[in-house]
Amino acid sequence: MGAVGADPGSATTNPAGFGLYNTSEISFTPQFEVNTAKADYYGNSTSATDNRFSFNNLALVLSYPSEKGGDWRGGVLGISFDRQAGFHREEHAVGEHVPSTILQKFANEAKGTYAEDLATQYPFSSSLAWETYAIDTTPEGNIYTSAVPFGTDMRQDHTISTAGRLNTTSFFYAANYMDKLYIGASLGLTGLRYERTTLHQESAQDTSVDLKDLSYQEKLLTTGSGIDLRIGVIGRATKNLRVGLAFQSPKWLQLSDAYTYDMHTEFRTPDTNGNHDYDQASPDGAFNYRIRTPWNVLASAAWIAGQHGLVSVDYQFTNFRQSKLNKSLDGVDDYDFTTENDAVQKDFRSTSSLRVGTEWRSGNWYFRGGWGIWPNAYADSDARQGTAYMRYTAGLGFRTKHVSIDLAGVYGTQDVNYFQYDPALVHATQERQTDSRGMLTVAFRP
Repeated sequence: MGAVGADPGSATTNPAGFGLYNTSEISFTPQFEVNTAKADYYGNSTSATDNRFSFNNLALVLSYPSEKGGDWRGGVLGISFDRQAGFHREEHAVGEHVPSTILQKFANEAKGTYAEDLATQYPFSSSLAWETYAIDTTPEGNIYTSAVPFGTDMRQDHTISTAGRLNTTSFFYAANYMDKLYIGASLGLTGLRYERTTLHQESAQDTSVDLKDLSYQEKLLTTGSGIDLRIGVIGRATKNLRVGLAFQSPKWLQLSDAYTYDMHTEFRTPDTNGNHDYDQASPDGAFNYRIRTPWNVLASAAWIAGQHGLVSVDYQFTNFRQSKLNKSLDGVDDYDFTTENDAVQKDFRSTSSLRVGTEWRSGNWYFRGGWGIWPNAYADSDARQGTAYMRYTAGLGFRTKHVSIDLAGVYGTQDVNYFQYDPALVHATQERQTDSRGMLTVAFRP
């Protein structure tokens, strides 16, 4: 949509597109989405689905035509609300014969730390394993062994439940110069809420292992806000060709994490008090920090076939290595994130995405289709690299002078890889993620 314009989505693509409006408009877009994740883990396949109703976009566009005869033909200003990302997804992976255990991760982590110091050094991980008798010390005192010998045949059940959204409210202005050049800018105020519950469960298949079952659960809530800026230009190169260029600044986000962990173990043999089960919860964790996302550049072109239709192309460049974490402005947490920022430089890369779309008109009816590709942001050398995200769209619209109604369907798919714990100990979980959305846009013009 970068060079097409006259659409509420211009706020998050190329704000110069608002300059092509010649009338005021108010529009809203509810949507229904279905997100599915199919996982493969040690040869076993599972799937999980989540669905959600939400508002995708709400926009108010105010057009102010100038007096006839002037080179500047008018200005357009307004406000737009966009749901730029939704985080509602259920993920489920099961491995029936896994020669690994998460307890080895905790034993490795605790190495070199005496038991009385674990609660201070590792209150959210190996300390919980120690308190629930899942790891124990060797005669050296600061070397640990797992209650499950590494290599034991394990059944693992891993679930991730996420929710939340990333919303941006944009205030924009655009101007039209002689119906040949359009310029625009938007200031975005971002709000973020992300919730995740991760539950990792293991069962020893070998009945001679005394530890029968264990579970390790994380609950995370991330909230925050931020700001970004977009500027853009669209020009009529010829009667039928428009070209556009837009720059999006980084998002500067101030975020807060709140998190807790807990562990449960069940043994086959009771202790001297007759107990089989042990539970331990971590203290409440909290951390404030900042993130700077990468900037990106969008180049666009649209071929306009008079009143009959159009074909448009968008190309976007993003360097994910420019992402950076920083300490919070409030001064409460002063961690410098050197390790994490070095990992960003090593683990991520630059990407170029491409979108192609077309629209054709028959009377008051409009028919649309599109395709897009967003390459995976992980570096080629990173085992977490998956496939590119592919998106396919189709739409139908009906427009009169004062009202328009548009229905769109969107289908996206990508393969991702993630590790349930230390990659040195366990294979990656391979997952095919798909999202299907139906969107209805209703717009009114005076």
